[in-house]
Amino acid sequence: MPSEDKSVLNATEVDEELKTLEGWSRDGIVISRAFVLANFKDLTSFLNHLVKTITEMNHHPNFSLDTGSKTVAVSVTTHSEQAVTRADINFARALNAWTPGS
Repeated sequence: MPSEDKSVLNATEVDEELKTLEGWSRDGIVISRAFVLANFKDLTSFLNHLVKTITEMNHHPNFSLDTGSKTVAVSVTTHSEQAVTRADINFARALNAWTPGS
């Protein structure tokens, strides 16, 4: 399993990275995104992608599922560093790589 890059990013660096991460925003030391899926097939596919990403990257976000709106809200921070790190940005990029039907 690859090791996490826990290089701490300052607020300006995080904000610059977020300009290239569709849907993600920063609130203090947390970055988050709500993934709204078109149907339950996509919802299941995205959840599988989320679990695979967590396992492969050994990075553990907070997430919640709202089946009524078919939304998965994901928030991530590096608790041990009490900051947003490169690992958080890499995790967000990996989640954004998911496409419907994949």
